[in-house]
Amino acid sequence: MKVVFLFGEICSGKSTYDFGQSVVKIVVSDKVRQLMKSDDREVLQSSKHLDFRIADEIAEDIWHYQNFIFEDVESTPQYLVIDGIRQYSILQQLEGYISRGFPDTEVEYKWLEVDSAERKRRFEARKDPKDTLSFEEAEKRDNELGLSELFSILKEQNKI
Repeated sequence: MKVVFLFGEICSGKSTYDFGQSVVKIVVSDKVRQLMKSDDREVLQSSKHLDFRIADEIAEDIWHYQNFIFEDVESTPQYLVIDGIRQYSILQQLEGYISRGFPDTEVEYKWLEVDSAERKRRFEARKDPKDTLSFEEAEKRDNELGLSELFSILKEQNKI
């Protein structure tokens, strides 16, 4: 099994990226929703202080999958995808967890790059109730949360 960290700006196609049939996906925003007890984007984007709790929740899921769900080769998916990390601190914690707990696991990093005009078109077309902010404000807050810093670090480390 390969762990794939899937990154991208808002409406870059993370939720629709096709890994094929053999995939388990952990969506970071689902963890944030659970911790924040909200679906509102404005509330969710104020979760920077929960970075270690978010990472712990995801690590717990990885452990659970590895130890109970993927008991044999037939039940093990080709990919375990972690979708939508916005903060480098979360990525660092998960990388450490995977390298210590599952040292033979291959790790891949994917950054979906879509131009701003297309992402804005997708944002406006989806009419998602959680989108209580404008596209520009949501994008700005993602960057304040740490997404642009994460992108720069991943580029610098030649991971994407």
